[in-house]
Amino acid sequence: MGRLLDQLQLRAPSGSLARTLVESVEQLPGLTEWSLPEPVGARFLEIFKWGLAITSTRSLPGIEELQTAFGRQVVATGAPTEETFAELSAAALCVSLGSIAAGHIPTGPGRTADWRMVWPEAAEIDVEVTVARRKERHVRRQTEATELAAELFDSARRCDLVVNLVDPTNPRDRTAVVKATKAISCGESQSVPGRWSIQAEPANREAGTVWTNGQDSAPDWWSQDGARSCAFVQQVDERDTAVVTSQVRVWFGVPYVAYVNPVMRKADSPQGTEGLPFLIAVDVSQLPGAFAEIPRVALGFLPFWTAVGGILLFRSLADFDRVGWSWRLVRNPHAAVQLPESLCAGRTGLVGVTDSYRMLLETLGSSA
Repeated sequence: MGRLLDQLQLRAPSGSLARTLVESVEQLPGLTEWSLPEPVGARFLEIFKWGLAITSTRSLPGIEELQTAFGRQVVATGAPTEETFAELSAAALCVSLGSIAAGHIPTGPGRTADWRMVWPEAAEIDVEVTVARRKERHVRRQTEATELAAELFDSARRCDLVVNLVDPTNPRDRTAVVKATKAISCGESQSVPGRWSIQAEPANREAGTVWTNGQDSAPDWWSQDGARSCAFVQQVDERDTAVVTSQVRVWFGVPYVAYVNPVMRKADSPQGTEGLPFLIAVDVSQLPGAFAEIPRVALGFLPFWTAVGGILLFRSLADFDRVGWSWRLVRNPHAAVQLPESLCAGRTGLVGVTDSYRMLLETLGSSA
């Protein structure tokens, strides 16, 4: 048993995917004697994410340099850089989506993609990987919206409070929202179109429900030039209660450039090979709402990005029984070289996000 396996006290049988994933991390260059810093529990699932990316790509040609960098970064800081992990994870996801061959393209003097992936019928694709990061403006707005939701919460209120606030960092608008909330009753609403609105509405949720898909559509005046994110506060319902506790939901705006910039940088300077489809894979783990917002705001740019065959949005996921990805594939109908049907069939044009998982207790060699 390796040091990491011993530290995690992993109760998974030999030959299980869970054990294989941990072992794959241990076996990286420089990690034979490495162990997780305390508290181990906070990082347990992260090891499964790393392991899936490493295991799925370990036989790909040219992978050694990336594996070495991964191990060196973990030893130095306790984790790989976001770029290194995204590059491995994107390739692993492509393998999960049916790539039958691949190779890591070595860094050279010229601009190149990160991966050459091959789908059935010898369909080659150049894949460039990037990481979408929240901008400082987004972080500030998220923080202010979260604090506002906590300030507005009142456990005695018998209805949900829904706030749409374009810019929660604007002190005048925030003060106006707080003042208006103190006088509002269930069934009432107030608004200053273009800036904020408040609605006190019956809690149409089953007891114990935290979130309902599709709730709180944007006001008619909400700008289409920005993404819409949410911060909410709710007390946990008591077990077996029939009463739905109130909730505060503060919706706020984030300028769309925070979402489209990672794609735009790669689309404006494509690094693919002439004559091959070019796919931009974007790790959106840090960008809430990106699965919906990036396709929406990129739609107007696609006719001009003829060198881009499509955009693959993804984030790595793990819980205590499975590990995998959430992803969304956007095809560019205006591309000079289209993505192959062996990748796109049944995967593009979908409105929602798709999850692809493997079960941690499956035995090695069983199907994904």
